[in-house]
Amino acid sequence: MGRGWPRCCAISGLVTAVVGAVLALTFPLFYHAILNYELSLQKGTLSYKLWDEPPVSMYIKFYLFNITNSEDVVNNQAKPILRQLGPYTFKESHQRVNIQPHDNYTMTYQQRRVWHFVEELSNGTLRDNITTLNVPLVGATYTLRFQPLWYKVGFNRIVKLLGSQMFVTKNASQLLFDGYPDPLLELGKRLPPGTFPPFDKFAWFYQRNNSDSYDGVFNIFTGADHINKMGEMDLWNYAPQTNYYESYCGMVNGSFGEAWAPRRNKTNISMYITDICRSVTLDYEKDVVDAGVSSYRFAANEKVFSNATDHPDNWCFCSGGVCNPSGVGNSSTCRFGAPVFVSYPHYYLADPYYINQVEGLSPKKDLHQFYIDLEPEMAVPTSVRARLQINILIEPDIDIEAVRNVNRMFLPLVWFEISADLTPDLGFWINFANQLPMYGTATFFAIFCLSLVGVAVSGVFLVKRRSRTHAIASADPNSKESDTTDS
Repeated sequence: MGRGWPRCCAISGLVTAVVGAVLALTFPLFYHAILNYELSLQKGTLSYKLWDEPPVSMYIKFYLFNITNSEDVVNNQAKPILRQLGPYTFKESHQRVNIQPHDNYTMTYQQRRVWHFVEELSNGTLRDNITTLNVPLVGATYTLRFQPLWYKVGFNRIVKLLGSQMFVTKNASQLLFDGYPDPLLELGKRLPPGTFPPFDKFAWFYQRNNSDSYDGVFNIFTGADHINKMGEMDLWNYAPQTNYYESYCGMVNGSFGEAWAPRRNKTNISMYITDICRSVTLDYEKDVVDAGVSSYRFAANEKVFSNATDHPDNWCFCSGGVCNPSGVGNSSTCRFGAPVFVSYPHYYLADPYYINQVEGLSPKKDLHQFYIDLEPEMAVPTSVRARLQINILIEPDIDIEAVRNVNRMFLPLVWFEISADLTPDLGFWINFANQLPMYGTATFFAIFCLSLVGVAVSGVFLVKRRSRTHAIASADPNSKESDTTDS
């Protein structure tokens, strides 16, 4: 080894220390720049791949209410007694189709939702018989309530001729996806538009399985220009505003429901739910841990379905200027004019007015709360429980025989829960990714410190050698010449 190695080590160590210091200070910036790119919904990024092929299994559970005293309800105006059946569990998958990126950093697409029945996760079979409300009949009476008397008299005769009853008994498969024919639906083709939905059968999810078009056309921000816009809805069905609700209530706001911009704080998140044609805001509730990942829980509270008296900003959700007691949202304009009202399951957080109309409901937070858990740094959903209940308004009408002698009530018929949970393996990688800036900074800082140690050691060698050289020179006058010659 040459005598110049300490000087070389000192110089290289000093350079390495400077590089290590710079990298220790700038690594978090580089990391977040790369992270922002990978979190944007651009083709080739990690987020795009996970959006296109979600790695987490998603399930939807349906609970149907069997009306055990239907004859007593019709004949004696008795309070309906409900017995919850289910869950009927389906595995849900999302396939993105007709994807088209745009120059304004947005992307248009449609989604195909596919459901497969999972018997081992269900309580019952799709052959279970359920007595439920005759929705086509009640829907028709609701849409005809403002028609002239002669029209209603004609409708009464048709209903009597067809033998339509207030309640029907069908199996779970017919009520959920397969559908069942109803003579009123066939008749609806000859009635004014909007009297009946444009379907040949009735089921809650009829014609939705494997449909590319039912959920509409989404246009969302990719976040390629500003990551804080990633996942936000720009347009739905090519419009920033719908006609289902007045004013700002009809605006297409919030996320498309499966991705949010990173670095969340403890405030709220919003999402647009196409099933009810409106945006919903979920407020921060608490910190939780899912699959080992620290997350924020955002939950839907009573404000979502409050009336204008309890929450004035909701005035424009009162269709036709009519507000019901807090606890249900009017979705009739979104569902072909049918008297469909949405709430949380079992009327959780609703005014007692609703639960007092029936028997058999028992609202519980742990079973009926609507919430989404997000890991705050990357906004990865770690646990989802999207829970909603569909209720039908039975509106009495003195001129329509089918509903002449019934009480006005909001009758719960079905509720569902969409669930998804982060796996422990994905949780490990999320935690690792969150700790990577700390690991990188610590590594480069260690390199900086070790390099300084190397510079110090090299400096000690240089000082000792110089001291030794001076000592020899002082003892031997010829050593200087000798050293010069050696050099």
